[in-house]
Amino acid sequence: MDKDDTAAVLELLKKAEAVFQGHFVYTSGKHAPRYVNKMALFVHPELASQMGELFAQKYKDQDIDIVVAPALGGIVLAQWVAYHLSKLKNREILAVYTEKDKGSQSSGAESNQIFTRGYDKYIAGKNVLVVEDIVTTGVSVRKVVIAVKEAGGTIVEVCSMANINSNPAAITDELIGAKYTYLAELPVVLYDEDNCKLCQDGVPINTNLGHGKQFLERHRL
Repeated sequence: MDKDDTAAVLELLKKAEAVFQGHFVYTSGKHAPRYVNKMALFVHPELASQMGELFAQKYKDQDIDIVVAPALGGIVLAQWVAYHLSKLKNREILAVYTEKDKGSQSSGAESNQIFTRGYDKYIAGKNVLVVEDIVTTGVSVRKVVIAVKEAGGTIVEVCSMANINSNPAAITDELIGAKYTYLAELPVVLYDEDNCKLCQDGVPINTNLGHGKQFLERHRL
C-alpha cells in the first residue's frame, strides 16, 4: 500500500461524496457504521477513470493480458483499469467480468462467481489482474480467483481499491488464493448480525445503500 495511493483514493471518494455514516449491511452480511458507496464514484466517468489509472500505474511494469472483476461495480472498474493499462503498455489489454451463479442462488446455496457470455475463452493461458472495488472479508473476490483458475488463467495479482476490514492484515494471500494487495486501507468496525452494537443501540438500518433492505425483509419473515 502506497500512502500517495491512499490519499488519492480518499480524494476521489470525497469528490464523489461516496462515504456515508450510519448503520449499513454489507454483502458479507456484516454490519458497519460506515459505508463506501463505490457506485457513487462510478457515476462520474472522469473520477472512475482516475481511479482506474491508479491501478494501471501500479501494474504498468507487470505482464498482464486481461483484467477481471466481479459484476456489477467491478465492470466499470475493470474497463478503466484495462483502458489505462493499454495506453501505458501501448497494446490492447482486455477486460471481462464474472457474475453470480444463478443456479446456486436458486438452490439456496451461497452463490459462486462464474464466467458467462463466453468470457472464459479469453482467460485460458493469459496473465490476469483481478481487481475489486471494496474488500470487506475477502470472500467475494476469492470466488473470482477460483473462476479465473478454473478457466485456465494465471493470476498476476489481486488488487482492491480499498481494504475496509477492521483488521486489514486478516485479508491474507492464503485467504484470497493469490497474492493480494490494495490501494487504500480504510478500516471500519464490522459486526456480526447476532452481535451488532448498532442493532443493540437501536440505530436504524440504512435501506438505500448496501443490503439493509434485504436484511430487514429477511427478518420480517
